[in-house]
Amino acid sequence: MIRILAKDYTQATEFLCNKLDGEMEEYDLFVSKDKASSAQYLANSVGATAILMLGAVGESSTLFADAFGLAMFYDKFAERNVKEFCKLSGLALPPQHVMDMICIAPETFNHYGSSFGYQCTCYGEYKKTHVYMIPDDARECATVFDSYLRKTLFKNSESAPRLVYKIFGLNSRTVNERLAKLNRYVSRKCETSNLDTKLLITFPPKCNKNVIAETDAKVKELFGEFVYATADQTLAKTVVDLLNNLGKKLSVAESVTGGMISSSIVDVAGASSVFCEGAVTYSVAAKCNRLGLSPHFVDEYGVVSQQVAGEMAQGLLRNGCDVAISTTGYAGPKADDGYPVGLCFIGIATEKGVGVYKNIFSGARNAIRAQAANMALYLAYKTLTK
Repeated sequence: MIRILAKDYTQATEFLCNKLDGEMEEYDLFVSKDKASSAQYLANSVGATAILMLGAVGESSTLFADAFGLAMFYDKFAERNVKEFCKLSGLALPPQHVMDMICIAPETFNHYGSSFGYQCTCYGEYKKTHVYMIPDDARECATVFDSYLRKTLFKNSESAPRLVYKIFGLNSRTVNERLAKLNRYVSRKCETSNLDTKLLITFPPKCNKNVIAETDAKVKELFGEFVYATADQTLAKTVVDLLNNLGKKLSVAESVTGGMISSSIVDVAGASSVFCEGAVTYSVAAKCNRLGLSPHFVDEYGVVSQQVAGEMAQGLLRNGCDVAISTTGYAGPKADDGYPVGLCFIGIATEKGVGVYKNIFSGARNAIRAQAANMALYLAYKTLTK
């Protein structure tokens, strides 16, 4: 278990959490500006694999030293680093009272050299727990993680062979039940979010290649068509790569998902080569004006219907794309005309025709929307791979 202490949820905090998610490492995040509760959290964290403190390094060092009654010292290495940074960047040297806060460290701790500012990450070990005081800067976090944390905290996993699978549409219980059939000597971790599962299989170092190949074949047999990638990548990245390989263009018309699908696609580098447009046609008027639906058609079938989802997708297809995705549904907190919350219709249109898929998702409003967005991407992937 890795424990993270931060004063605010910032880009640096998000970066560290994402990196630990990528390692499939168990961690706990505590965000607080209160010194007493933060000190108590630190006391409860001793014995963990590591404590990562995000914020002003001098403040973190002082908080840690006070929590455990440690002496403080002035680190000349940190001072030299600050002076060198100021010289290279043309900045004025901070006054001494600022230097006193930047360069202090708990006894037996040290500093790494910094790359993006005055503050150097402070690190040490307390009762066999690795402790890092890291500046609240996402760029510095990236350097510290790749240069130090990965090698210290995950050094054993780096040499161990790994297989990664992205699996869609099966809940965690089903995934874990199927995983029970795997070789018990391999380590496996899975996490599921909005119907999308990442499965990590780790083998002992120097594992026989035949064992790895047999495990790979077994996983693919267990999960079959639900496996959409054998790398740690998103559904959106998988769809963008597939569109690039096929030389096709995609457009999206979203109602219930409100731009989630388009945003996830644009998150992928190189999406501009395959993504034509994303239209958030939330109102009936927008669906009619932008996608060419007839108001009488909507009145006849209802705005959340198989027919409307199909027409939405076909309306985009007529504008010149090769593949069109549409979504319409009820995300809650209530639905109209007695329909269930979570009801969603997803349309996928190509030159070969349009398919519309009915789903009933569960959970809070935004969880339903996220599930619908992921399902739409998965259905597009399945349509393109037929």
